[in-house]
Amino acid sequence: MKKILLFSSLCKPKKVLEQSLPSMIELHHEGVELDVLFYDDNKTNEAQHFVQNTGAQYDHVTIEKDYLQSLSTYKKHNWTVSAVDRIIEIKNRAIQIALENDYDYLFLVDADLVLHPDTLLHLLRQEKDFIFELFWTVFTNDSIAKPNCWDIHSWSYTSAQTILQLKNPGTYKVGAGGACTLLSKKALKKGLDFKRISNLPYGGEDRHICTRAEVLDIDIYIDTHYPAYHIHNPDKNLEAQEWKQNGYKRSFFDSWLDANWEIAVKDSLIPKEAIVPKTKIHKVRLALYKAKRAYYNYMRFN
Repeated sequence: MKKILLFSSLCKPKKVLEQSLPSMIELHHEGVELDVLFYDDNKTNEAQHFVQNTGAQYDHVTIEKDYLQSLSTYKKHNWTVSAVDRIIEIKNRAIQIALENDYDYLFLVDADLVLHPDTLLHLLRQEKDFIFELFWTVFTNDSIAKPNCWDIHSWSYTSAQTILQLKNPGTYKVGAGGACTLLSKKALKKGLDFKRISNLPYGGEDRHICTRAEVLDIDIYIDTHYPAYHIHNPDKNLEAQEWKQNGYKRSFFDSWLDANWEIAVKDSLIPKEAIVPKTKIHKVRLALYKAKRAYYNYMRFN
């Protein structure tokens, strides 16, 4: 019987955890041995009490609080170097635990994801060393739903087809992704982990593990049969609850992926013509804009 360790680091409001935690704990796991390990990194008593009380109801759930002592800095996707290094340490400790206890797979799930009950068993049936489940997100500064995968770091695509094909149930090879990731013992024993690659300026830890996978010749796949719901904004928890109550239907997301969405995806990937300054003032303004963007990016990763 295969042994699976599901791990999630928790630092979310209680109303988000009320939707996400049960979906992880109650995953269908007939024919496999599932253990759930939560790292309780919550900063509110309300969230901490919910996690402790929920975990106490299940024999296969363990709550860990002590293997890191420093305060969390990654609550709002403030991806500074110290914040990324901290979540790297947390996730790499989960990898170490999985290897030390001879688990066949490690299933890493972000705390703001609500999973379809069949997700784990379906991913196992794909027999991949590195595979993750799809979810769609309409980020605050975007107008279209985007998947949790890309071809080229970071969030770049060789063609619109990479995104458009994900509307259809299937398993697709991609360049990178993450957040709902099943890793085999074979991949972990090769040295796959989240450790920062010092000469690559990627802000998120998933970029580093995916780059390492590429170097280790480990193919990366995304599955789209059982999309998760991403509560990227706590105000979305009611919509996530509605999705669960209506049977976790894949068709729920079809309304996001209509003809207008397809046009917007294609338009977003059309190469933009370079801006050529027409006057000296325009040239100065363009230079100032580029300097400002360069400064923001530097502060983001340093």
